[in-house]
Amino acid sequence: MFHIHKQENHTRGLALNLLLCASSVSIFLGGSELLAQLKYTPQKLEYSGMFEYDSEKVFDLRSNNDSYYHGGHFTTNSRGLRGKEISLEKPENTVRVLVVGDSISFGHGVNDNETYSYFLEQSLNRYFTEREGAPAFEVINTSVPGNSPFQEYHDMKRGLAYDPDIIVLQITLNDIIEENAGWILEEMGMEEGNLENVSRDFVFGKQNMTSLDNALRQHSAFYLFLKDMQTRIQFQDPTGKNTAEKAKRREKFTAGLLVDEPENPEVEDAWKNALSWLHRMIAIAQEQNIPLILIVTPFNFQFSRETELAHPQRKLQEFATEENIHYIDMLGILWQLLVEKTDKEKTANQIIAECRQNDSPLLQDFWEMFFLDYDHPSPTGHELMANILQPAILNTLHLAAE
Repeated sequence: MFHIHKQENHTRGLALNLLLCASSVSIFLGGSELLAQLKYTPQKLEYSGMFEYDSEKVFDLRSNNDSYYHGGHFTTNSRGLRGKEISLEKPENTVRVLVVGDSISFGHGVNDNETYSYFLEQSLNRYFTEREGAPAFEVINTSVPGNSPFQEYHDMKRGLAYDPDIIVLQITLNDIIEENAGWILEEMGMEEGNLENVSRDFVFGKQNMTSLDNALRQHSAFYLFLKDMQTRIQFQDPTGKNTAEKAKRREKFTAGLLVDEPENPEVEDAWKNALSWLHRMIAIAQEQNIPLILIVTPFNFQFSRETELAHPQRKLQEFATEENIHYIDMLGILWQLLVEKTDKEKTANQIIAECRQNDSPLLQDFWEMFFLDYDHPSPTGHELMANILQPAILNTLHLAAE
């Protein structure tokens, strides 16, 4: 009897200690939360813009949206894809093209009926207008502004639900390396977007922003305090006043580094990360027996520099050759058009050198025929991309007329 009584007392004592411990922790956390609220405000995120949080790929387009993006009118369907509603089930005698990309493929600054996805669908269907029993074509645009290969990997995986017959994957320089990758997080109201080194890791798939992390950001001031302290320790900045400046100095990421410093260790690391995601996409496409076309778009500064400096394009072409996929280089096509429209007796390098020597506006004027800014195509540029892609798709699918 004495032994049983002693055991009961021990159990009660243990329970009491656990209760006191839990109470102490609760009081500590509660007090810490109240103190943290004096300086930190939890980020109550209300996704009223074009983006929303996505637990797999950090961000995505909001569904059923009707708005403007850099002057271009856009709509999204019930699944958050730009353009018209489209069924998951593929209609009979239909060929589907899945477009995966960033703001270029999304159609930065252009209307729904001015993207290359729209032009491509129109041109593919016109091609078969007079052929009896010809298939109908549907082009499904999964592209999202701010995408890197990490997001595109998830977009492609989800896009397989539409049973595509071919995939078009578009890449540009700042999908590989970006100095302001956190602008997407800022668009969603996340203060973390100001810490470029952290936000870049989220956007490029080097760190995972979990649902718990996202929830705590919105509801706990103490959690924001801990995140702030982590950043101050990382940058050896006790006050936190110079963190942003130190982050910029430490992370000198620009698309120009891909051209000017191809052997820079940080550039090589960026390539390693990007190509790893591209490889995963290609592997999935090949497992599904779906052909993939890689189309690479340039930045404006590349167009006015010697062709030998197109290091990113050559690297991606070598990658495409190794992976046995079709490759389209829009920079090379633009140079070819420049030669055809100016002086067929000269090379692109000769024309570029003369324009520099004579301070000629020719290159800038030519660029502005196809682009709205440093890399986003105008409606004319989108039409050019569609015209380049159409025969490539038909030939890859063996649908071109004899």
